[in-house]
Amino acid sequence: MRYLTLCIVLIISGLAVLAHGDEEHDEDETKAAAISDVAVPENPSYHAQVRPIIEASCISCHSVGQVAAYAPFENPDDVVWAADDIRFHVVNGIMPPWKPSRQNLPLKRDRSLSDTEIATIAAWADAGAPLGDPADYKPTPTDSFDFVEIRADLTLQLDQPYVPAEDALDDYRCFAFPLDIDAPQFITGYEFIPDVVEMAHHNILYLFDEEADGLIQRRNYADGRPGWSCYGGPGLSIGGEGIGGWAPGASPVLFPQGAGFLIRPGQQLVVEMHYNLWTVRQPDQSRIILQLESAESELAELMNISLAAPVEIPCPAGLEGPQCKRESAIERVAELYGEDARYTPDYLLYECGQSLADYANNSGEQAIGHCDFPVTRSITLYSVSGHMHELGRSFRMELNPDSDESALLLDIPRWDFHWQGEYFFEEPLRVARGDILHMTCTWDNTLSDEPRYVVWGEGTSDEMCFGSVLALKP
Repeated sequence: MRYLTLCIVLIISGLAVLAHGDEEHDEDETKAAAISDVAVPENPSYHAQVRPIIEASCISCHSVGQVAAYAPFENPDDVVWAADDIRFHVVNGIMPPWKPSRQNLPLKRDRSLSDTEIATIAAWADAGAPLGDPADYKPTPTDSFDFVEIRADLTLQLDQPYVPAEDALDDYRCFAFPLDIDAPQFITGYEFIPDVVEMAHHNILYLFDEEADGLIQRRNYADGRPGWSCYGGPGLSIGGEGIGGWAPGASPVLFPQGAGFLIRPGQQLVVEMHYNLWTVRQPDQSRIILQLESAESELAELMNISLAAPVEIPCPAGLEGPQCKRESAIERVAELYGEDARYTPDYLLYECGQSLADYANNSGEQAIGHCDFPVTRSITLYSVSGHMHELGRSFRMELNPDSDESALLLDIPRWDFHWQGEYFFEEPLRVARGDILHMTCTWDNTLSDEPRYVVWGEGTSDEMCFGSVLALKP
């Protein structure tokens, strides 16, 4: 495969806000589940039909001390009060949070509800959300998430707590942790333990080589507080390797048996934290626990393979001016991110065997970026992720499209910048030499408050078409 050494951001999502019971909803653009064709019990009640679904799929986050504690589901009266909003969110596929479509290859920890569960909640809400008899409650067996314990071989924690910014409702902060090891090791698992669960939205873990130390030192504590502001990524000119992340409700992670990420003395782990400060703002001193194994062990080394496609997004129809010129967009990214950024848009076209003519039909309302990535050697894939910014509409990663061996590795028909993640296949996927990975991103420039021509850029107000797969090093 072609490898791109670009500084990319992988955003791992946290949980979205469940609206209050008296909220009026606009028309949702998501196609609702076909609930009319699903048989549901007559006269469904909370205790008999809905409570098992809520307790299996919702209450782990909608409870005291968890990320959605502001909308608790532990008291039946609270669930009844929110019945109409619950109906709206589950019918439109917003909750429980799960962005991949049902056409996707089977993925681990699928949080989506079945059509029958969705139809049951809808019928119950439509009937006035009756409570029913508590004696009718029978818990529903749920699939095990295979929770595991991580051996605490190395614990990383700030020396002093970080207090989130006073003037922000969302605070993105990066923290660097030197790896206190005296010999190469493998990271075979990790666990993130949030200090203040209610404001921990998500994080991403990056591994940086020793050469990034000077850049990190200049940023760390530059404003008198631990770490540095990093909305949209660590913001270092030297790219780091993404090795994982955390979102509310996530369990500890064990990498595939017999494999891990190789780390060396002098490297640092940089954690990009997203704090959501809508309900609480407290000092934070979260921990990261790493499970390690000696590099003398005969482990296979894991790697993340980065894939990038061109970004060519015109202004919406009717908007004209210098900001709508591609040349202005390239000058802008060069000024903001350095001269190397000037060449990235054309470099991506070259790498993908394309030219601007291939994007002549792009419009501000629907712009598409795409690229084929030939597999040059057989390799085993364990997970896939995609990344765009706030203009994103949809993301798709396909294997051998338009062939008898085609498969959808990741299909996200409704993109959400705040809901990005790494998705592990139920079974490792073996791809062969000559296979093609095809990535497609779609954007809508009318989503911008100040539309302009947009090319590849590091900032959140710029755009990317990026994918990553976790694989064994050959």
